[in-house]
Amino acid sequence: MVDLKKYTLDVDLKQGVVPISKAASSLAALIKRSRANHQPIIVTQKGYPTGVILDVELFTALRQLADLHLQQEEGVNDGAEAPSEN
Repeated sequence: MVDLKKYTLDVDLKQGVVPISKAASSLAALIKRSRANHQPIIVTQKGYPTGVILDVELFTALRQLADLHLQQEEGVNDGAEAPSEN
């Protein structure tokens, strides 16, 4: 599993929020910045957040955490007793 300690999910409000027009014209630079800073970049459209640029390593780690959480929930639900029929 990926070491999440080097990542922060906090967004740099000065450089970590970009309009979609800028994202489209400088996608490679934004991906490089996200990887270098270990931070997500929020993409906005008409002033509203609509997407996120993540380092693929962080995305993979988040997917693994989500899968682990779902497995744990399923384990808890599988272990629950069915209501008795009296």
